[in-house]
Amino acid sequence: MTQRGRSGKRIVVILLGLVALAVLVAWLGFHRLVGVGEGIQPGTGGAPRVLSDGVLYTAESGDPAFVRAQSIKSGKEVWRTDLGMVAAPPVIVVLEDVVEVQIAGTPWMTLDKASGEPLD
Repeated sequence: MTQRGRSGKRIVVILLGLVALAVLVAWLGFHRLVGVGEGIQPGTGGAPRVLSDGVLYTAESGDPAFVRAQSIKSGKEVWRTDLGMVAAPPVIVVLEDVVEVQIAGTPWMTLDKASGEPLD
């Protein structure tokens, strides 16, 4: 009986260790996604962000306002497009091949997803 009791305790300790490890991995992954991780520069407070295919797209208002695409894996900027002066925080919508920048809910500018170049 003592052998069975010890074996059960070991299993419980191992399972608790695995749960703790899973929580740590999830926490680190979350912080990396929101830009707190190594090599990723977070946007200014509350800047809209969209993650798509391993690229984090961020839109920031100001003078100049911009949309930035940043690789999650390397943390390096893929492209950056200047929007001019934008007072209201822009919203970005990432579609299959394009990134739409919206101000006040209407499409304002469409960018090529791969290069960030404005499309007509």
